[in-house]
Amino acid sequence: MDPRQEADCRATSSTAPGDDDDDGPKIIIHPGISDKEKKSVDNRQKRILGMLQKLDIKTSKAPVVAVLGSGGGLRAAIACQGVLGELNHVGILDLTTYLAGVSGSTWCMSSLYVRKNWQDHLAEAEEELKVRLQEGSWNPGTALKGIQEAARRSENFSLTDIWQYTLVYYMTKELLGSSLSEVRTRSEEGEVPYPIFAAIDNSLLSEWNEKKSLETWFEFTPHVAGYPLPGAYVRTTHFGSKFNGGKLIKKEKEKDFAYLRALWGSALADKETTQRTIQQFIWSFLSQQDIKKVSMSATYECSDEHDAESYMLSLKEKLSSLEDEHEDRSEQSFSLREMYGSFSFGMLPVLQSLFTWTWGSTNNFLYQHEGLKDKPLDGMESKEKLHLMDAGLAINSPYPLVLPPVRNTQLILSFDFSEGDPFETIKTTAEYCSAHGIPFPELDVAKLNQEAEAPSDFYIFEGKEGPVVMHFPLFNKVNCGSRENISNMAKTYKTFQLGNYSQEDVHQLLELSKANVKNNKEKIMEKIRALAKEAPPAEK
Repeated sequence: MDPRQEADCRATSSTAPGDDDDDGPKIIIHPGISDKEKKSVDNRQKRILGMLQKLDIKTSKAPVVAVLGSGGGLRAAIACQGVLGELNHVGILDLTTYLAGVSGSTWCMSSLYVRKNWQDHLAEAEEELKVRLQEGSWNPGTALKGIQEAARRSENFSLTDIWQYTLVYYMTKELLGSSLSEVRTRSEEGEVPYPIFAAIDNSLLSEWNEKKSLETWFEFTPHVAGYPLPGAYVRTTHFGSKFNGGKLIKKEKEKDFAYLRALWGSALADKETTQRTIQQFIWSFLSQQDIKKVSMSATYECSDEHDAESYMLSLKEKLSSLEDEHEDRSEQSFSLREMYGSFSFGMLPVLQSLFTWTWGSTNNFLYQHEGLKDKPLDGMESKEKLHLMDAGLAINSPYPLVLPPVRNTQLILSFDFSEGDPFETIKTTAEYCSAHGIPFPELDVAKLNQEAEAPSDFYIFEGKEGPVVMHFPLFNKVNCGSRENISNMAKTYKTFQLGNYSQEDVHQLLELSKANVKNNKEKIMEKIRALAKEAPPAEK
């Protein structure tokens, strides 16, 4: 081992969140949030307090407002862009402390947070989005190169790597090379809302299904990544590195946003739909693309046995023969296992991950850690690998990450871009809170069920304790009109959008999402004013 790495290992220890002043590979086993997040939030609150004073709102303490974006694939990514743009336009984004997302909303968030001063350039980001989502922005050679390189270099290769370079890249037309830790400075200075990206531990999904337990959830912030319950984190810069007993064994390169947004958005539907879609996409990608164009645009280094063009031409011939053999079979019955023997060595890890249905494989930073005894994650130390997935498999909105008392959230602006029931996220959250004694507003579930097919654009839920929740369904009777139009919008903007939206389609979806903010901005500001006045009066 490199002596410098040995020194790092000796310096590594489990520490409280406050002991994170350097960027060493420390693991944090402690409830609460890191001191760096506290610093970020404090600086953000000072900025918000200044904005409230400019609005002639007298208060000594700014209320903590969290904006939540749900999942929903490309539909959610576009709609989230529209919501943030309009929140910024009407001045509410300046009053927001936290911005948290699941799945498709994290695609939008990550695309914005890599920009400097992104809050000042949201209009430009919208125009760029309209252009980027057109067909010419997708490069199959880049996708092929990425998959093969990931398969060669990563001992934790999984479907998430395939998802990164196929579906996520294909839909967003974007591969972000920046990393989450690069967002730290702007977060710490309070320039932007503090971001929280949601995932879940797939091995603990049964715990969620049975007990609605927070331990299933895994969060990413610019400073740490880990389990909010019981409070077990690793520095974001060291997520994916290999640890043993709390000591760094092998430092891995920090995961970039391209990989993380595939991890956060790795299950846009149920397993059967996702599996079928991946199979169809890869079949189409490998057997129907212009192979000459693909092979010439790929810039990867080939092995001695194959050059790019001969490799792809050979693969094309074998896929074509298989296509003829199976042309009479339905798409659902087609099995990639039958293609296994026909692929070259470089594609074997791809098919292996498909057959085993392995997602989000990464080194477990808690492996052999002794600090988990008598804690909710007791037993996690025996696992060498973690398998992280889309949090939408639990709740398609990151409520559990902003509800803990340590974040002191007073107002939640929940923008729901889900497919299907527009109230499913808030109903599941209410069940979760009820199971664990967490203050949350009571819901009239029967009424919400009646309105699900034609919801309003705004709902407010309040209780004696806990946060006020404002809920905004994407397609509603205010911005869409009739129930028929709502249904048509849902069909137009599917979660699995494998075609290309026109610029007009993107513009329409942006405007629909903006309308939900524009039409309710006074109601939001009214509640922010009320919460601000509940704080002790400002000292003269």
